[in-house]
Amino acid sequence: MKAQKAAAAVMAAGFMAYSALGTAPFQVLAAEKEPVAALVLDRTAADTDGHFEATLSLDQLPETGLCALEFAIAYDTAALGITDVKLLYDTGAQKAEVRANPKLAGTVFQFEVRNGLLWIRWATALDAEYWLRTEQAFFKVEGRLKDEMPKGSPTELKLVSAAGDAADAVIAAGYLDADGTTHSCETVVRNGIVWKPIDETGATMYGDIDLDGRRTVADAVLMHRAIAEELALSAAAYANADCETDGMLTMSDVSLMLRIMEHDREDDTQEAR
Repeated sequence: MKAQKAAAAVMAAGFMAYSALGTAPFQVLAAEKEPVAALVLDRTAADTDGHFEATLSLDQLPETGLCALEFAIAYDTAALGITDVKLLYDTGAQKAEVRANPKLAGTVFQFEVRNGLLWIRWATALDAEYWLRTEQAFFKVEGRLKDEMPKGSPTELKLVSAAGDAADAVIAAGYLDADGTTHSCETVVRNGIVWKPIDETGATMYGDIDLDGRRTVADAVLMHRAIAEELALSAAAYANADCETDGMLTMSDVSLMLRIMEHDREDDTQEAR
């Protein structure tokens, strides 16, 4: 099949890669300095029944666009289950492929849930007008957190290579030029997080404004900026910032946040003794 062949050419390009974990907003998953493709997963709260939706967006793409992209989302099967995946970005490739050959139905966007991995492939051998070229929401993952997950407890949706979370793994992304030459792209990602909310507001940890699972001075700075209307918070960040749970952000929330941080430090000191 044409789409499969195009994908195979990009996936088998043989580019060197590495995985760099850290505190940066993105994790670099490819070493070569080719055009960049960035994948960003939502950080979101589940509803009161544990159901969640997490959108993966294409935040950055090469000017050429992509004709093939293959990767996986790794997750803890003890924490959640994936129930569905819905494509949100329709380039017209699927209909065009089917017009060319009815047997190609369903070959452009494919996914499979297996052993703690959600495998994703998007590929087409059509002209560049049908490639992934726009920075927008790509697809939506739907699932449910297990009942055993405690309230406020986050679990990660980690972007990895299609082969899994190996040290030398690489997310395959690229395109074919007019001569049939394969060009692979450096791939950067921001992993997603899903949590069971503390309450109906969707909060996961009061005071954690940057949603990194910690309460730090950086969160206090963000709180001040939000109160001064210098910064717009996401729904999840706002829920965490509203420490008084009154639906408003005020200096009272800052004071309560600082008291919580002081309590955290006291607990850390006692544990260290």
